[in-house]
Amino acid sequence: MSIVAVIGATGAQGGSVVDQLLQDPKWKVRGITRNANSAKAKNLAEKGVEVVTADVNDESSLVKAFEGAAAAFVVTTYWESIPALGRDGAGQEELDQLKNLARAASQSTTLNHYVISSLPPAAKASNGRLKVPHLDYKQQAIDWMIENTPELWSKTTEFWLGWYTSNLAFLPTMRFTPIPMSAGYAFIVPSSPSGILPISGDAQTNSGIVVRGILNSGAKAYGKVAICVTDYKPMAQLVDVFEKVTGKLAVYFEISDSDMAKIWGDFGAELAAQLRFSEEFPDWSSLASGRIISLDELGVEGKLVNFEQALTALKDQIV
Repeated sequence: MSIVAVIGATGAQGGSVVDQLLQDPKWKVRGITRNANSAKAKNLAEKGVEVVTADVNDESSLVKAFEGAAAAFVVTTYWESIPALGRDGAGQEELDQLKNLARAASQSTTLNHYVISSLPPAAKASNGRLKVPHLDYKQQAIDWMIENTPELWSKTTEFWLGWYTSNLAFLPTMRFTPIPMSAGYAFIVPSSPSGILPISGDAQTNSGIVVRGILNSGAKAYGKVAICVTDYKPMAQLVDVFEKVTGKLAVYFEISDSDMAKIWGDFGAELAAQLRFSEEFPDWSSLASGRIISLDELGVEGKLVNFEQALTALKDQIV
């Protein structure tokens, strides 16, 4: 049984990875979290997870957390830092954290697979014209790893997770808005209705399934990009699925980027930048040409929960 260290074990992605790997007898799960005394961490311990305290801002704590691990899954939390640091400040913090993680993992004598949650490179794909900090700083971290931790990079797989269906339930900037004195709803977003959205389906289930597939693929996943997207849908079709699932009427409204930022501040500006990038670069696989490892190759094709299924499960929370 090999140890897999999971950063952010109490979060959405890390928690999903933990849940999946607990079902796999090949892996002993070490959950790495900032607070081992939290209710979520204690729940993991009750499930048989080895809970270890470490902080992505503290490289020395990460070195200890990776000791003896054969594999690691790492993820950062850009969005948490926007209120205090702004869009680029949160991105710089994320870059620093990913450097800490890579330096710490590089010191392990046992680690043979490193899976990093990253995203497509907006600035690079558009020759600097489109900037999406929560994508671009992750790409800066990848570039830094290639240059500074080449041995670790040689056994690294990138994991690109699409848009969360649960955003429609829990992200204020993406919720369907009830129209007063009406039974209808408005979907108000900074995107053309024909813009394509890469959706991960049920991210809290699917991310763990795909990462488990990556880890069990071993060396054939080194240097590859695994894309966890179940649906590439035109934005207007989200309204169609909403109506089908809820039985409610809804209409689509495109809002300008500036008005989105006016209402929602940095969160709105970042979302607008992401959706405008998706309008121009809808096919993620084309952004990592020659490096894709498919869901079929990972052995998980047909096992993921798609957008409509995920939205149906959230039916009572989206209206």
